[in-house]
Amino acid sequence: MNNHTARMALGGVALAAVLLLSACGNDAGIPASSGTTPSASPSATPNESQDPDLLQLNETLKETLGEKYSEGWIEGNKLHVAVTDKAAEAIATEAGAVAHLAEHSAAELEAAIGKIMAWQREQGGETATAIHRYLPSGRDGSITLAVDPAQLEDIKRGLAADAVTGPIALKFVESAGPASPAASG
Repeated sequence: MNNHTARMALGGVALAAVLLLSACGNDAGIPASSGTTPSASPSATPNESQDPDLLQLNETLKETLGEKYSEGWIEGNKLHVAVTDKAAEAIATEAGAVAHLAEHSAAELEAAIGKIMAWQREQGGETATAIHRYLPSGRDGSITLAVDPAQLEDIKRGLAADAVTGPIALKFVESAGPASPAASG
């Protein structure tokens, strides 16, 4: 195998790995935000496989339900989908998913993450790099922030005082992850 062919094969494997990992995020290991908010995607419980048919069903429901979709996940070898109203609940159930009513759509959660990032930029200093990950959860209508432990209390107080996310609940976990500035623009 010549160098060009080897690089092409290795590049294809790397791309497949990135796509697989980005589609399989879970509560324990969501990639750090790189300027965009993570989209809701199915995550299996530990030791549970990602059935391609369930992943495809999730994508179809996400597209069909649009703003009514909140999050999809695989549990008990079934696709679970959080949706924001009864009509969407009926569509998801009819398609073969286990539907759950959610308080906020994926778009609302992503918009709230955008507000957090804007708030971060406005604060500047250490606050601008203190939040390492943003994890929206359509299941419970919250956003979990992984925060530098040295800045955790300041971040909590500041976000609460400024009511940055409105009715969307925030959860916090300590993070030793790499600091990265909030996305600009």
